[in-house]
Amino acid sequence: MPALNIDLSLPLLVVDDNQQMRSVVKGILADLGFVNVFLAGSGEEACRILNERPIAAVIADLDMPGMSGLQLLQWVRANLADAELPFMLLPSEANREGLRAAAQAGVTDCLIKPFTLATFHSKLQAMFQSRGDAAVKRAAVRRAAMPAAPATAAPAPAPLIGLERPLEERLREATVLVVDDIATNIKVIAGMLAEDGYGVKVAISGKKALEIIPVHRPDIILLDVMMPEMDGFEVCRRLKADPATADIPVIFLSAKDQAEDIIGGLELGAVDYVTKPVDPAILKARLRTHLRLAGMMAELRRQNAAVADNAHLREEVERLSRYDLAAPLAEVLEASAQLLADAALAPPQRERMAALDEAARRALRLTSLSLELCRIEQGASRPHAAPVALNPLLARATMAVAASHPVMLPAQPATLLANGTLCHMLFEQLALNAAAHTPAGTSIVLGATLDGGHWALTLEYAGVLPAAQRACLQGQAERPDHEQTLPMYAARLLAQVQGGTLSAQDDSARSRLLLRLPAA
Repeated sequence: MPALNIDLSLPLLVVDDNQQMRSVVKGILADLGFVNVFLAGSGEEACRILNERPIAAVIADLDMPGMSGLQLLQWVRANLADAELPFMLLPSEANREGLRAAAQAGVTDCLIKPFTLATFHSKLQAMFQSRGDAAVKRAAVRRAAMPAAPATAAPAPAPLIGLERPLEERLREATVLVVDDIATNIKVIAGMLAEDGYGVKVAISGKKALEIIPVHRPDIILLDVMMPEMDGFEVCRRLKADPATADIPVIFLSAKDQAEDIIGGLELGAVDYVTKPVDPAILKARLRTHLRLAGMMAELRRQNAAVADNAHLREEVERLSRYDLAAPLAEVLEASAQLLADAALAPPQRERMAALDEAARRALRLTSLSLELCRIEQGASRPHAAPVALNPLLARATMAVAASHPVMLPAQPATLLANGTLCHMLFEQLALNAAAHTPAGTSIVLGATLDGGHWALTLEYAGVLPAAQRACLQGQAERPDHEQTLPMYAARLLAQVQGGTLSAQDDSARSRLLLRLPAA
């Protein structure tokens, strides 16, 4: 990866309500060499930082509660003295209207999540180059307290990922290569196409066409068959044999109208075969149809490439989770356990060490959970089911909250036919979620009833289940961005992959969850 041509001492601001995403982006920037990276968990906090200190560029999530990334962008353009401050938005999807609004507000660039390091690298480089070195330096030395001043003029919208012009508009600007050895034919067809706004290039021989195409790649080719030296069939054969030109649509135009000629042309890879004399209306209709199809195929290839890129990114996340994080976190936990066992440790140090130990345990839980969710989402999780005693499993899984929230286990012994590791994750997420939404000292009550071939497990605690979590249980397909909803999403997937279900029961005073898992 080429080095960034940017002053790495410039202060950057990363804004995202998701703490993990803030840390990821900060880590990427640190890997690239940036040493002054500030973090904000909300648009409001970002405004405060921008008013207090000089910032050279902002990288912000689009979808945030309260002040969204778009509203933050609008505030920056309206209130900062540096009206051209580089501003990159990180939306979770290529929503046309959202990206168009960002462009109108003066965003410098957008990068759809998830993204690769290489893509982020190139976007960051382009974002600074778009304004010039002088402007970057001005941004870096802005006074710490800047008076509010309206922007004199909004910068021109920059090209955005995912913000494509309508297909029909792009088709009208397509380039057509007309290949024919008779000048009169070329003149007639070129004039016909020029009337509709097409860009027209011409070649008077097959050899000349093969010279032109690599230099001035056309969107479609109208190719005569009967030409001296090299006929149209041979030209088409060579085009389709070259991966660089194989996807250019070819339409044969020929006076040869026998069935074997038409079949031969189509078998060479041409998309159509039009016989002369040509009806202008028919030729234009076929041209539009094949340009439209070619445009759709190109978009499909682009999307497939993005899917492959995202799949590679997920593999990198899985590799990072499995190898790069678990081992050092385990070492931290081992070291913290040894230090906590030291009777000579002073109370303040013991308190700080206990906090470090809990943070490492939480990070390890999140790492393991993220890895398993990636497997489930990719359809790669094939858990082995075996008899699992319920109450001992619940006692271990709720250990993290038992000190602050008394846990009442089911009175009836139960044995599940499930995967012990995944069940531990599942109940741990449910317990942590319950503890996060109830005051300390509030009980978490678990029950179990045998219902046919399943155990119907209930989990109750004070307070109403948040609407976002209830909606997640009703079938949200994509992983939620907000940390508040992630535990319920994870628990639902962990239940489903083991042949179970998770739902919420109606209760105006308490949260009541029903989990069904196969019985042993």
